[in-house]
Amino acid sequence: MIFSSLQYLIFLPIVVFLYWRTTGGVRLALVVLASYFFYMSWLPAYGLLLFALTCANWLLGLAIERSRTAGSRYSQVFLVLGLILNLGCLCYYKYTNFFLSNIAACLSWMRGNAGYAGSFIPAWDAPVLKVLLPLGISFFVFEFVHYLVDVYKGDKPVRSWMEFAAFASFFPSQIAGPIKRYQDFLHRLRQPERWTGPLFYEGMALVMQGLFKKVAIADPIGAIVYTGFTCSHTLSSADALVASIGFVIQVYCDFSGYTDIGRGSALLIGIRLPENFQLPYLSHDLADFWRRWHMSLSYWLRDYVYIPLGGSRGNRWINWRNLFLTMVACGLWHGAAWHYVIFGSMQGIGLIVNREWKNLLSAVSPLGAVCNTWFGKQLGTFLTMSFITVSYTVFRAPDMAHARYVLSGLFNVGSQCTLWEPILKSAVLQFLSVYTGFWLLTSALKAISSSPGQSAAGQHPGLGSRRLPSFIWDHRVGYSPPVKLAAWTAALILMVAAKPTEATPFVYFQF
Repeated sequence: MIFSSLQYLIFLPIVVFLYWRTTGGVRLALVVLASYFFYMSWLPAYGLLLFALTCANWLLGLAIERSRTAGSRYSQVFLVLGLILNLGCLCYYKYTNFFLSNIAACLSWMRGNAGYAGSFIPAWDAPVLKVLLPLGISFFVFEFVHYLVDVYKGDKPVRSWMEFAAFASFFPSQIAGPIKRYQDFLHRLRQPERWTGPLFYEGMALVMQGLFKKVAIADPIGAIVYTGFTCSHTLSSADALVASIGFVIQVYCDFSGYTDIGRGSALLIGIRLPENFQLPYLSHDLADFWRRWHMSLSYWLRDYVYIPLGGSRGNRWINWRNLFLTMVACGLWHGAAWHYVIFGSMQGIGLIVNREWKNLLSAVSPLGAVCNTWFGKQLGTFLTMSFITVSYTVFRAPDMAHARYVLSGLFNVGSQCTLWEPILKSAVLQFLSVYTGFWLLTSALKAISSSPGQSAAGQHPGLGSRRLPSFIWDHRVGYSPPVKLAAWTAALILMVAAKPTEATPFVYFQF
């Protein structure tokens, strides 16, 4: 069941209706059952793994707390067992074939390059195991790790299995995040926001915004991107530019669209999930980008990888090592392939250079003053996005060979154009149609969700008085029902017109 599918658009209203018609334990049971139904609609076996890990981590959390309060050293043993269980499952399902194939490649290389000693190395062909990657395992394993580590540090465990099961399986954030912190989630689960008109419109506006990003922008552009990244030869500069920038647009609209739908769905049952994006493509430097992009993962890596490695403590080399290893782990988390490792390495080196540049700006005041001007900030945004575009090209490619085809095209202006005309024409037509539809949608939603005296720019309740772009708005009620109905109808027609014949999975489902 995909968020942009007809099945989900039937499933969600039923859950919302039943949720607000029940209370207490019945409501909690509804959340758990609905979440398992949503998850097992992909493949029933997925639910068995999630259920087993939920039970194991719930018991381990209680055991850690009991041992810790008794002053026993077994709390550390239970924590290690929990980490082995969770990360072991993640490695088995996600990295088994990657590790086996690389071991076989190393043995083959040694046989061919170790001379006489190589004859003693046995020939071995790595078996390709039919390991089916469970959807969302990277996300809920990270949530389990966070839970066990925080309980070990002194936080109270969840004593109710049903509450813990709701945390582990909550369907709006189940497959692709955001990665929740159990303390905040349980507080909101126990004390959901009241059902009001503004709550309904805020939730529905987020769902509509996410659907529009997905079906009207990400999916059509994704078809163009796919053409560029599956070519088995070096692209022309125009082809490579369209493919690379197209993916930058696609992955943001796809992933942030998923988050919008998930946050909006959760809000319809009174639970506010954390934000995962804050206009990352307006970042002035790479560190700022990672504070705005996939924020829940960035904070998780900071708290459970970077800081345990030593963080910014120690000398410069140790700090560099910690940054680099954290981002390599980030790259490998995204997938079991070398181009993901290279992507993480590029980000790690980029963050190291970014930190040293900031140190230079602090030491040289005139240079820092120039970089803080309007022009300096715009240049910083341009350079940051140029680096993101190049690194995302490595990230998107199915392997390094295809990444080289696109990267060679990006830096080879004189190459012969082969796909330029069909791709660029499609891109221009898609841009014009999407821009027109997006402008109509945002204008309509701003009209129906703003109070009459509100400024056009709008202010988000959690962001103070900062002015935001037109596609972010206050979710308030102030216009007549016919106007609201007409605006929602227009938005729905736009999305239905742009919707592909089949619901396309979200990009981050593969991670």
